[in-house]
Amino acid sequence: MRKLLLVLPFLMLGISAIAQQVPLMEVEGQSEISVLPDEALIMVNLSQKAMKVADATNALNRKTKDIQDALKKTGVTGYEFTVDNYYVNVNRVYTKGTSRDSGYVASQNVKIRVKSTGKDLTTITETLHKSGEIGFHMQFVMSDALRKSTESKLLQLALENAKQKAEVIAKTMQITSYKLHRVSYGSSGNGFIPVMRNAKMEMMAMSADMDQEPILIPEEQKLTDKVVVSFSFEM
Repeated sequence: MRKLLLVLPFLMLGISAIAQQVPLMEVEGQSEISVLPDEALIMVNLSQKAMKVADATNALNRKTKDIQDALKKTGVTGYEFTVDNYYVNVNRVYTKGTSRDSGYVASQNVKIRVKSTGKDLTTITETLHKSGEIGFHMQFVMSDALRKSTESKLLQLALENAKQKAEVIAKTMQITSYKLHRVSYGSSGNGFIPVMRNAKMEMMAMSADMDQEPILIPEEQKLTDKVVVSFSFEM
C-alpha cells in the first residue's frame, strides 16, 4: 500500500506532462516602418579660458546668455533650451615633455531641442552661426509622441503578420482548428539612429552668400519589431 502511494504521484505527473504536450504551431511576426524624424537636437559645446576661476565661469555664463538672448529675439517659440555637463578644470599646457598650469578652463554643453524641422530650425541654425565663433552639431530625432505611436503601430503590424503566417500554415498543412496559445514579446532592441550633421561646416560654407538658407532635410529611418505567437491546434 505504501509503495502504491509513492508511485501514484509519479503516475499523475506523467499523465499531466502528456496532457500538456499539445501540438503547437509557432510563428514569428515581423514589422517594419519608415519614419521621418519630426524634431531636431542641436548641441553646442562652450568653453572659456582665464587665469582665474571666476573670470572663466563669468565669461562662459555670458556666452550662454548671449546664445539664449539671440534665440529669444528670433521670435521662435517651438524649442527647449537646456544646459548640462558644467565643469571647471585646471588649464594644463604640455610643452616638450613638461607641463605647466596656465589658469583655468570652464566648459558646458547647451542643448536646443527644436520642435520642427522646417522654418523654425532654419532660423535657429542661422542665428547660432551669427552668434559668434561657436561650433555645433545637429541630429534629427523622433519626439516622444511620434516614437510611442510608431512603437504601437509596429507591434500591431507584427501581430497581424504572425496571424497571416499562421493562416497560411494552417491552410497548407490542413489544420482544421487552431486557437491562440501564447504570445511572447520583449524588447526588440529597436533603436532610432539619428542622422548626425556638422552644422558649423555647412553654415560656414555658405557664409559668402548669407541670403541662401541652409538645406536641412531629415532622412527617413527604418524601425523594426517582432513578436512570437504560438497556436494550439487539432488535425
